[in-house]
Amino acid sequence: MKRAQLAERLAALHAAFDASFAEPARTRADEPARALAVRAGDRRLLVRIEELAAVEPCRRIVPLAGGPPGLLGLVGLRGRLAAAYDLAALVSGRSRAGVDAAAGPAPRWLLVCAEHPDIALAIDEIEGHASIPREGARSAAGEREGAGELVTEAVEVDGGPRGLLRVAAVAATVLRRAQRGAERPKEDR
Repeated sequence: MKRAQLAERLAALHAAFDASFAEPARTRADEPARALAVRAGDRRLLVRIEELAAVEPCRRIVPLAGGPPGLLGLVGLRGRLAAAYDLAALVSGRSRAGVDAAAGPAPRWLLVCAEHPDIALAIDEIEGHASIPREGARSAAGEREGAGELVTEAVEVDGGPRGLLRVAAVAATVLRRAQRGAERPKEDR
């Protein structure tokens, strides 16, 4: 092989190698997805790990007045601020009374959204880890009231159904609510 051909081939291999890191990780279709089994209020849910950027212990949440429904406040996460939302309030429509001791137990964990790391979902408990089939989840219609587009599927785990939370839908919901709040006239706030 001539030197020029070798250099050209080497450059092509180098470019293909670099490009492989830009592609999403490949998974086999039959390989189960990994999920966290969590509790948010009285809801027991599954959250796909691939939809999370991080799971953090819940630190001090600084309340904000006049925020959208479900917003607990701001929390510092690894040197940046994130909006902490009460996942139980988002999926059930019932708001946590607050994060102080008089209002009941504060959330223990924050699930940081992968697509929007400035949004953290406050939950009460991580109950375990689960493997869920990529196919085979059934419709969650009629499982529980109030979850709507946020929990559209259910999976059998440990002998019972658990709603499968769509983290991207949760993030889209809170962003929509925040936008609507920003568009309200100041006298309405």
